[in-house]
Amino acid sequence: MQYVTLSDSLRLSRVVAGCMRTVGAGISGEELRTFVHRCLELGIDSFDHAPVYGAGACEQMFGDEVLKVEPSLRDQIKIVTKAGIILPGQRGNRHIYYDSTKENLLKEMDASLKRLSTDHVDLLLIHRPDVLGDPEQTAMALEQIVREGKALHVGVSNYEPSQFETLQSYLSIPLLVNQMEVSVKATYNFFNGVVDTAMKHKTGIMAWSPLGGGSVFAGQDEQSVRLRETLSEIAEAKGVAMDTVMYAFVLRHPAKMMVITGTMNPQRLQNAAAALDLELSYDEWYAILAASRGFDVP
Repeated sequence: MQYVTLSDSLRLSRVVAGCMRTVGAGISGEELRTFVHRCLELGIDSFDHAPVYGAGACEQMFGDEVLKVEPSLRDQIKIVTKAGIILPGQRGNRHIYYDSTKENLLKEMDASLKRLSTDHVDLLLIHRPDVLGDPEQTAMALEQIVREGKALHVGVSNYEPSQFETLQSYLSIPLLVNQMEVSVKATYNFFNGVVDTAMKHKTGIMAWSPLGGGSVFAGQDEQSVRLRETLSEIAEAKGVAMDTVMYAFVLRHPAKMMVITGTMNPQRLQNAAAALDLELSYDEWYAILAASRGFDVP
């Protein structure tokens, strides 16, 4: 396993275990603990959560069925969670909205810690940029959370360059991560300044949905068909699974991105880890990019 060192006290595995489907996968407590141990065997020590995953149920299951049962695991893993999304009905609201006020972020942090059965997380992210949010309030909340030891480090998710730099300007502590969509199907963040800004600030990039939601495997839209043909050809030539090539596409970038898996399947985890040993050539990488966009670079 390879790791990304984001500060003197934060190092994350480049393959991150996404826990969004923990409840939906229908696994029991013992199976979930087995999953965590399998991750650790592969060197995957970072686990991605959010309060909106299962409306809190995914954090709750991880806390109840993993950390309460085997508290010694807490020292072996890094926990990432998020805050700032309010689901419909959560507060009598009809619509989903984002809330990055100080009051809400402090409240959500405490609720996540309770569900996760831990006194701190290693990294807290603002899940989505709040258009109505006052960056000074958001910064005050993040600094208080770190000062109180509830989150050791902070970052953002889905932030555009200007949003990232605006929030950072109000902080005395660094935003260490921007979690964003990057995959063979979603290449737009390579070209809109998001990845460049992360590299400028030496910010870690966590790629969510690095397999493009899985539509490449069977989708009949033109993009999926083009990608499937190109990826299958490369995978066959290299003797690896197609999803390994898809992960390798993201991991190949010099920004040293991390990929968040969305699977509870041990073989899929193995395929993701194997991508770290698969280096795509320039020709192969740009062939995948062309298949994704439908045209070669100029």
